[in-house]
Amino acid sequence: MISSMREYARSLKIVLLIVVIAFIATSVYIGAASLSGDDPGAAGAIAVVNGEKVPVERYRRVYSGYLDFYRQLYRERLTPEAAERLGLSRQVLNELVQDALIVQAAEREGMRIGDEELRLKIQSIKAFQDNGAFSRDRYLALLRQSRMEPGVFEAEQRREMARRKMEGLVRDGVKVSDDEVVQAYLQRREKVRAEWALLALGPLAVGIAVSDADAAAYLKVHEGRFVRPERRRVVLALLGGKSAVEPVSDADVATYYKERGSEFERPARRRAAHVLVRVPPTGGSDAETKARAKVEDVIRRAKGGADFAALAKEASDDTASAAQGGDLGYVGKGEMVPEFERAVFSLGKGEVTPAPIRTEFGFHAVKVIDVQEGGRAPLAEVTGRIKDKLLAERTERAAQKRADEVKPALLAAKDFGAEARKLGLEVREATIARGEPLEGFGRDQALEELIFTVAAGGTGAPTRTAAGYVFVRVAEVQPAGVPPLDQVKLQVVEAKRRDDAEKIAVTRATALADAAGKAGDLGGLARKEGFTTGTTDAFSLAEPLKGPGALPGNVMLTALQTASGQVSRPVTTPAGVYVLRTVERSSPDPKGADQEREEIRRQLLEQKRGLAFERWVASLRSVAKIEMSSSVEAGGPAPR
Repeated sequence: MISSMREYARSLKIVLLIVVIAFIATSVYIGAASLSGDDPGAAGAIAVVNGEKVPVERYRRVYSGYLDFYRQLYRERLTPEAAERLGLSRQVLNELVQDALIVQAAEREGMRIGDEELRLKIQSIKAFQDNGAFSRDRYLALLRQSRMEPGVFEAEQRREMARRKMEGLVRDGVKVSDDEVVQAYLQRREKVRAEWALLALGPLAVGIAVSDADAAAYLKVHEGRFVRPERRRVVLALLGGKSAVEPVSDADVATYYKERGSEFERPARRRAAHVLVRVPPTGGSDAETKARAKVEDVIRRAKGGADFAALAKEASDDTASAAQGGDLGYVGKGEMVPEFERAVFSLGKGEVTPAPIRTEFGFHAVKVIDVQEGGRAPLAEVTGRIKDKLLAERTERAAQKRADEVKPALLAAKDFGAEARKLGLEVREATIARGEPLEGFGRDQALEELIFTVAAGGTGAPTRTAAGYVFVRVAEVQPAGVPPLDQVKLQVVEAKRRDDAEKIAVTRATALADAAGKAGDLGGLARKEGFTTGTTDAFSLAEPLKGPGALPGNVMLTALQTASGQVSRPVTTPAGVYVLRTVERSSPDPKGADQEREEIRRQLLEQKRGLAFERWVASLRSVAKIEMSSSVEAGGPAPR
């Protein structure tokens, strides 16, 4: 709950932080625009939406963030080439076009973000804070790391804030009726039992012969499945270890503390616990009254001596904190919605709010468990931290000095490895593709960018890594492409067998479905044809089958959508092809919807809001004039 409140207080969509942090951590080079003629890219734009240019630089930032996200999702196996096969460029471009359309609509509605509103939002971003307070130095340093001008970042923030307001206006107009809730309940709780027949692909594939000619023809048709990304063979010279530096004295520490003591100012914080009673979005005055009364009762009991933690476990709708007795941990100013913040900071240690606190989440009873007053941390408490910082700075300067000393010789060296060894540097060699970890360095984004931007035979400027400063000589560039058949023959043969097995299985399953539909007997016919068969327990959308042996999700969904006594069409899964017959269907009592009404209403409301927003954006797009860069239209990652 507290995380939701903090996120609301920031009022910044998480993708903004992804763009900022991912751009700091990830720098995927996507070439500068070099288009000509009437192409939008000729003027530094990736697209033009109703006359508004979408800058190439914005595309790069968002693409970089998306690529980093997908690399984490796919456990670092996603290369730019693979990303393009997934259509990442088109996904990013569509997002940027949609963003432009929404922001333009916000401007037409007069939704402008003032300077003060923008300032408060930026200062609330944790990445820009030091010890809980906004630090302009940190703000500027992080933007420098991301190669982003403050004006550009602030303009992007302003756009996103306007977008959020416009999106909220569209979504907030959506309502859910009682009839819709009941129908959704019936759909989710209706149970079926199904008879199934499976023809597994594995045994079929084993018996399929694939000649060299078949494999070659298959590879030619399905080249995209077997493309290998560009790889680079590199020689690395590492300034490992720590250079000797002057130790940090107590006098150095005292001077730093005196001159920069503001770094050690601690904001006031409160350790708070709460009980939340939610008010449904469409609950009306009765729901308001009931929720308030419930919280008033909690406050009365707490002031009468009842254990607040036990009350939270009993009554709070915030399930995340209720299990911890309502404990939200220590919170500071600017981390919560204003109403909640005012309540927390008006209380002393051990005090409970005298009346319910209303926020957009519902009504709260709040107790302050502990108080941490603000002020400057004493020197003795921060001495170790200052020494570590000063030592790190001196070590960094010494390493930088050494890198500058050896740089001319390494950049000019014909035999890079020999020169590096002569200078006393550690030499390593490796061949990698984008997205692959480099032995001894892991996934270092800055080092990866250097390796994949330096030309063949060139040497990159020294780059700071966790292991020390590194110089890189690119010895060879191995272009992306489809390897010869002999290098991927096993994968090609396996893929061909699986595709052929699936075709055979679908044909046999279709014949079985037709025959079973006429005869009314699925199991008997299936077993004669070599299918594996079985019957499920009753299940529903709300209570799907689970555990070993459960049917795949798309198979269960097909069963739920198949009329009682009817046979489905074949359903393909990774394991094989299924045919189903719905044996029994039982509908729930509509009165049961009362117990789940609010949760169903909430879920339906989110679904309808999402659909309404999608339709609204589609309506904007249908009348918009949109010009795309020819580079992306052709499927490239960006203008080069």
